[in-house]
Amino acid sequence: MQRYFIKNTQMHDGIIEADEVMYKHIGKVMRYTNGTHVVCIDENHNVYDCTIADVAKGILIKEKRIDEDHELDIDVTLVYGLPKGDKFEFVLKKATELGVNRIVPFMCKRSIIRTDAKSLKKKYDRYNRIIQEAAEQSEREILPEITELANIKTLDQYLSEVNLVAYEEASRSHEESTFHQALSKVTKSITIIVGPEGGFDESEIEAMEALGIKRCGLGKRILRSETAPLYMLSVIGYERELNK
Repeated sequence: MQRYFIKNTQMHDGIIEADEVMYKHIGKVMRYTNGTHVVCIDENHNVYDCTIADVAKGILIKEKRIDEDHELDIDVTLVYGLPKGDKFEFVLKKATELGVNRIVPFMCKRSIIRTDAKSLKKKYDRYNRIIQEAAEQSEREILPEITELANIKTLDQYLSEVNLVAYEEASRSHEESTFHQALSKVTKSITIIVGPEGGFDESEIEAMEALGIKRCGLGKRILRSETAPLYMLSVIGYERELNK
């Protein structure tokens, strides 16, 4: 069934009122009729089976709560060095599908794109739409958070129980154990950090290590900036869900 994330303010006395985006999607994109069942997820991550009562007015009826769990059993934060072009949007979408909880755009010394927090914030409506669509498609119960722009001075705000930075020089020196060993230690949360196209400056790596972040390789090959975070998230998903 189609899924929709809703605000708690849209729901009262078992009635759900569609917002503008949801209203257009139900009536004009999906062309649903009265009586169609959809799934709605509120801000408390409660999942409900709902019936469309009035397509013309965007009114739905909450039928019953659904017990499901499609989330990873740990919180995953991705700190991602801003890349050029539309790569950031691609990673937003795919990281959401792979179970990330929080995405931190990160300004690095070697970032090709130059922006500031105010300029980037103008794109957040689009970014959040991308995240929501990906979360609905992948049947998640939560919407990942996208934070304000971070840099090396504010990175400590986003650290977790285990913290790793993917570093190409670690791969070149055949460092292959840190990522694997770190995953065996995670019980609650992990932060993974990936740089932009030019990678990280050595001074940034040193600053991260001073915060207790460990550099790690990702195997024998050097991955592109948009591939590395998705590789890491896929490995985390495998370890937490399939390698039992």
